[in-house]
Amino acid sequence: MFRNQKLKIEDLAGIEYFGTAGITARCLTALTMVIQAGGDIITRAFLLSDVDSCSNCGTHCLLLWPETSDPIVIKSGFTSGYGGEGPRGLSSALQILSRHNIDIEEYAVDADFIQRVDSSCLTLADVQLFETLQPVRPTRYYDYILLREDERGSYNDNVVKALFAKNIPYSLIDNRIMDLAIDFFDNPDANLMTGYRRLEDLIRKRTGMEGESGSKLFSQAFLNNDAPLYWPELPDAETRGRATLFSSVYMAYRNSRAHKENQTSIDDAIREFLLINQLFILESQAQQKPL
Repeated sequence: MFRNQKLKIEDLAGIEYFGTAGITARCLTALTMVIQAGGDIITRAFLLSDVDSCSNCGTHCLLLWPETSDPIVIKSGFTSGYGGEGPRGLSSALQILSRHNIDIEEYAVDADFIQRVDSSCLTLADVQLFETLQPVRPTRYYDYILLREDERGSYNDNVVKALFAKNIPYSLIDNRIMDLAIDFFDNPDANLMTGYRRLEDLIRKRTGMEGESGSKLFSQAFLNNDAPLYWPELPDAETRGRATLFSSVYMAYRNSRAHKENQTSIDDAIREFLLINQLFILESQAQQKPL
């Protein structure tokens, strides 16, 4: 069909294509982006394999099936049957899919099918083919996962996690520090300190405690018998726990950052920023005690 027949628009399947044929890194990045983006959950993945029966070397791409939306293709940046980036990438891709509880089936296809994938022109007939095509049996995709013998039957979570981009989940961020989240990676330390100062300024403004800071400010704002801020309908123990969280985060993170140069990894900086964000969320939920 691909070589001998001119395709019409109505013949093409409604598929999203990601990655670049022959470039493993781009295809792995595309896979992690599709999974991490949220939205429709990927439930099934078809590993489409063109494997030479003589050399046992293969070219592979992925057809992903979201729960409710159109299929997604990751182009043929993956290979097997020899050492190198392509097989390592395939191993990582399969570990990612397995770690996210996505069902995997392998299907044997020919070189023309892979070419249509890489040319972003799979047809409706191509997609319908899988209604009758039988998956590869016995299952062999486990053999593409490159683990040491003592790791067989498990997956390397650190390898899988390292492939995902280090991002801040903007949908969870309080609007009052969204500006810090957007350019966070330009200067994490400065943005963290701004977040701490902004929170203190906010609580001082709400309570009128202009001369206080840090743990003393939070104790007077939330813990004292005459504290002006509280969380309605919460039991005393939970109220005290929330209030203490403010002081604990400042003692554990802010004070150290304020008094010495801090060599924080970007992973730890993101986690710290999310702690600050949670304090902003808790502050927004606190109400002024009636006089």
